[in-house]
Amino acid sequence: MEKFAKFASLGAFGVAGGIAVVYVAMLYVIRPTITGGMDRVGWLVAAVAIMVPAVILGGMHIAFAVQLKNGKRAMHY
Repeated sequence: MEKFAKFASLGAFGVAGGIAVVYVAMLYVIRPTITGGMDRVGWLVAAVAIMVPAVILGGMHIAFAVQLKNGKRAMHY
């Protein structure tokens, strides 16, 4: 398992980046436009509501990636 930890760490960093890309894409899709869509206040509320789980999931993946990258050193103090 140790020889795959580096690849798993890179994968977890990739997932964190992918979550950020999906968040930005969702903001683009629900943006207010001239022809319709949400109003500015509703868009800001939706942006914050979407941001909370995105930050939590991204942060968890970054923390997991750092643990994988450190290997056995992370478990022993």
